[in-house]
Amino acid sequence: MNTTAGATLTDLHATLTELTAATGEPENLTGETLRTLATTGTALFTFLRLHLADTTDPRLALELATTGQHLEDEAARIRVTGADRLAATNAHTLDETELDTLRTTAPDTSRQAHRCAGKASFQTPAALLASWTHIPFGEANKLIGDASDLISRRDMAGNQLPPRFEHLATLFTTPDPALHPAAVRETSQKLAKREPKDQTFDGLRTEPTLFHADGRPVEEHAANLLSAGQSVAETNKQVKELITTASTTAGTATSSSLRRGFFPLPIKNEFTREFLLRVTTVEGEYFDSLAAHAANGRTRAGAQARVNRPPQAGTVDESASATDSSSAEQATAEPAPAAAAEPTTTPEPQDEAPEQTTPAEPTVEPSILDFLPEGALEEAIWEPETTEPPATVPERALNALMDLLTTIPTGGGSQRIRPEVLVHLKLENLQDLASGDARTAHGVKLPPGDLRLLLCEADIIPAVFNSKSELLDYGRAQRLVPEKLKRAVLARDHGCIVPGCTEPPEKIEFLHIDPWWMGGETKLINLSGLCRGAHMDADSGRIKIVVIDGLPHVILPKHIDPQQLPRRNTYWD
Repeated sequence: MNTTAGATLTDLHATLTELTAATGEPENLTGETLRTLATTGTALFTFLRLHLADTTDPRLALELATTGQHLEDEAARIRVTGADRLAATNAHTLDETELDTLRTTAPDTSRQAHRCAGKASFQTPAALLASWTHIPFGEANKLIGDASDLISRRDMAGNQLPPRFEHLATLFTTPDPALHPAAVRETSQKLAKREPKDQTFDGLRTEPTLFHADGRPVEEHAANLLSAGQSVAETNKQVKELITTASTTAGTATSSSLRRGFFPLPIKNEFTREFLLRVTTVEGEYFDSLAAHAANGRTRAGAQARVNRPPQAGTVDESASATDSSSAEQATAEPAPAAAAEPTTTPEPQDEAPEQTTPAEPTVEPSILDFLPEGALEEAIWEPETTEPPATVPERALNALMDLLTTIPTGGGSQRIRPEVLVHLKLENLQDLASGDARTAHGVKLPPGDLRLLLCEADIIPAVFNSKSELLDYGRAQRLVPEKLKRAVLARDHGCIVPGCTEPPEKIEFLHIDPWWMGGETKLINLSGLCRGAHMDADSGRIKIVVIDGLPHVILPKHIDPQQLPRRNTYWD
């Protein structure tokens, strides 16, 4: 280490020693001292990383790796503790001028913080945390939830209460080189998914409901496993088995641990999507029935499901499907009535089960399927030559399910949700479909083959752009925002235009950039897609919407963007 580096290290060490000695008591820790400590500490570890990046001594390399792990462990505790303090102090109510000052100046703790007189600067502490630290809102929201489970909670009067998972909280806040706090936090998150929402702040004290067969809380058993000193792999396996067994066994399973839902899984490639579907046992019967009908090749619906090609939306012949002699209409029946929000292990019979009525037999020409002997179906049916292999049993069930989604209901009283696909493509994509691609409204990239297929379907709404991303094929605007114009805004903006917002297109609202009451027109260039929170911020003047080259941009508050540059969300690009 050269002389200059040694002097720098000595200065950093001296500064840290002086500051930590002066702040032995909590009341001596001012905002300026805290910022200096954090800055000096960060500079110290940056110094170590830079000067040991080329070390040839394996002992120093091991020291550097150990230091990095210790820093990561303590950073995990600091992040959750910081989230707890943000919620406890209602930091989201700080005035915008206070936030702007904090971006460049250490907090002046000799005076009271300036807070908003009316509406808070941010809707929730999680919203402030996400904006201030530039992390996704979902991650910020998890930090706030983890703080409630591992640090402390508050009641309606603001009184501090113990965390929900007290045994895990002890492990999390107590430094132990053999136990990483990230593993404790991950276990806490797994348990939180099986527990009801914590409503302690709303006046309803919420304690753990998932218990082991011996009557002790599962979180206590999980804490014992984490501190047992086993390997990480073995510990993770045992914790997973512990939680799964308790949450799926009669007598210990809770209604919250058996939540039903439809969950999109991470996108792994551009050719396939994966979803997780969890339903009650009663609802599962409908899917079992659907799969059974799809596997029955003697019905028209079953024969159609065996053809392994995507169904054409808007072109399904419903009258033909209704003629299946084995009640194929059940394959296109309405979904089961929604079960209770928190189903029990053994669902009770539904009071309003779908009536199994037999519709009138339509008059249609008989098909060859009606005259085939049993067992002769596979050999007798002629199908066009195709490169696709025969559909497997799971594929048949999926084909039948897709028929349900892409068949337009004919009943006037049907309340079935009608899915709609919006595809974004540019003019050059239409001119060269062999190599062009596009994106769905939810940001999923479509390969050329899928794009060509979708363009042939009736329910695909193409929104064509030129080289400047200007919309080409939408007509004149109307006084109220019509559905077609809403689609145009979504096709251009894809979602909320505020950088970092990930709200799906279904939740987007439409803002008049020049307000209607001030003479603004309802036309594409005067409309912007915003989520609910951003819409409220725009109405209150917290954010500004400006139009540049025909596209709406956002100017964020100074404490978020000191440069005050017009920006657009790139999440959906």
